[in-house]
Amino acid sequence: MAYISYNPWTGRTMATFPEMADREIGDIVSAAGEAFRKWRHVPAARRCGLLRSMADQLKSRRREVAEIMATEMGKPVSQGMAEADKCALLCSWYADHAAAMLKPERRESSARESYVSYEPQGIILGIMPWNFPFWQVFRFIVPALTGGNGALLKHASNVPRCALAIEEIVKASGYPDGLFRTLFPTHDQVSALISSPLVRGVSLTGSNNAGSTVAAIAGKNLKKVVMELGGSDPFIVFPDASPEQAVEAAVFSRFQNCGQSCIAAKRLIIHADIYEVFRERLIDRVLSLKTGDPLDNSTDVGPMVNGAAADELERQLDLTLRAGAKLLCGGRDPDAGPAVFLPSVVDQVPVTAPLACEEVFGPVVPLFTFESVAEAVKMANDTPFGLGAAVWTSDESLALDVARQIDTGTVAINGFVKSEPGLPFGGVKESGYGRELAVEGLREFMNIKTINIF
Repeated sequence: MAYISYNPWTGRTMATFPEMADREIGDIVSAAGEAFRKWRHVPAARRCGLLRSMADQLKSRRREVAEIMATEMGKPVSQGMAEADKCALLCSWYADHAAAMLKPERRESSARESYVSYEPQGIILGIMPWNFPFWQVFRFIVPALTGGNGALLKHASNVPRCALAIEEIVKASGYPDGLFRTLFPTHDQVSALISSPLVRGVSLTGSNNAGSTVAAIAGKNLKKVVMELGGSDPFIVFPDASPEQAVEAAVFSRFQNCGQSCIAAKRLIIHADIYEVFRERLIDRVLSLKTGDPLDNSTDVGPMVNGAAADELERQLDLTLRAGAKLLCGGRDPDAGPAVFLPSVVDQVPVTAPLACEEVFGPVVPLFTFESVAEAVKMANDTPFGLGAAVWTSDESLALDVARQIDTGTVAINGFVKSEPGLPFGGVKESGYGRELAVEGLREFMNIKTINIF
């Protein structure tokens, strides 16, 4: 199947890229292996210097890459430029901190001297999704390349122009030829790539089904894998929280990128004492969002990635309404394009309905109520996912107690879940394993070697 750049707002195909032949992929992998053997000996300070060049490239091309995202997967340009800025921030953060993180560490032991060194392993394969087509790639390639590894990218099949733009940015930043390349492989070729002795690890962000498939192949070949998979993040609001601030955070978290985010606030769990006030303010704020052309700077919510995604969201919403829920605003717009779905709020959602127990990847938010702390925690944890959660209360002691009881990789108190360079990011349960970003992400694909001198 070809890699097709399709504009979900206009319905036009922008470009088509054929799958690569086995020989072409083999040549790219061999070239990456050769580039790695030289790159691994480049001092960390020099690698960090190239990160600064890459940050400059991203800043100077922010509008350009935002327009590629807008026309390829529907992200509003304002959000696309923010994504480019975040990638630049990531480069700058590792440029400032990575060299120190990679220095050998002396440890106490029975030997005369013991050291732990951090050494690159080889080529890391990134299998990345379309929803944050730059950020999720950069948070994979920046630690990989900075640690002295090579990197290959298998991007989602609907964002090939984003993938090629990333390759151009890496090359323009001064990295060696062949060290990082974009691939357009078949599913069978992906399996062969994971099995290749030159590929030492896999970084995957994607669906649970994709994660299960890749983990099986990697496990058979004893390859290290880091996985960030789906989420159904709870957003819990206690009665002493600021309703204005909580509503604003909930709306941004749920509806940015048209709700197509693993860490979006996907289940709003509101205390019964403030439920009605919160609900009305939420509806007013959601109705103020502008849905439209992602190339328009004033657009808040663009189209979904394609009509099939909107169809799936409509299925989840319809089944939930049939189960007794009530649509308060939004829904599918029959007069708009097939990928357009208006920001929606749903009330009285049964806990067994699709909007409650499935991952919802689109601009629909279900509302739930609770009365006790135990009930809120149970509702938060009553999901196979464990990526993030948000807790809103002015009682910090209560917030910390609830945060420790919620089984997720991240908890935001009086805020919303987000990833940032200096903090490890990842999930538990069916949301994946391993960590990206910070020192933990830098070292995930390093050989943590012990050296003893007796």
